[in-house]
Amino acid sequence: MHVRETPFRLLRAAVFAAVSASASLLLHLWSGGHAPGPLQFAAAFGLLFAAAYGVGGRQRGFLALTPLCLAAQWGLHEFFEYGAVAASHAHGSGLSMWLVHIAAALAQASWLARGESALAALLDLLTLFFARAMRVFGAGALVVIRPRRFALRTQTPRPVPAVRTAISHRGPPRLAFS
Repeated sequence: MHVRETPFRLLRAAVFAAVSASASLLLHLWSGGHAPGPLQFAAAFGLLFAAAYGVGGRQRGFLALTPLCLAAQWGLHEFFEYGAVAASHAHGSGLSMWLVHIAAALAQASWLARGESALAALLDLLTLFFARAMRVFGAGALVVIRPRRFALRTQTPRPVPAVRTAISHRGPPRLAFS
C-alpha cells in the first residue's frame, strides 16, 4: 500500500480541501467578511478537492505543500470576495488580512506535511504487519512487498586524518633546559 493509490489519494485530497476551505472560511469571517452560502462553500471545496487530487500523485513535503496552500488561500479569498461583491458585502483586503492568510497557509502546509508522513509511515507499518501475519498464518502464501526508498538526510562523514606518528610530543621543548 502506498499513499499514491486511489483510496488514499482521495482521502488526502479530501483532508487538504477540508483544511484549506474551512481555514479560509474562518479567516474570511474573522476579518469581517460575510458568510458564503452553502453552495459557494461546496463549490470551493469541490475545486480544492479536484486540484488536490490532481497534484496528489505522490507524497509531498512542507516545501512542496507551502505554495499549494498559499495558492489555495489566495484562490479561496478571491472566491469568497467575489461572492461578497455579488452580494454587495465587500470588505477590504489589507496587509494584515494577507499576513493572516500567509500564516494560515504556512500552518496548513506544516500540518499537512506531518500528516502525510505519518500516513505513509502507518501504511508501511500495516503492510509489514500484514505481510508477516500472512507468512505466519498463511501457510506459505507469497506476499509481494515493494521496498520503499528512503532519502538519507545525514551528511557524509568527514574522513579522519591518518595518525602521523605514535610519539608523544608532550612536555617542555627539548632545548629549554640545555
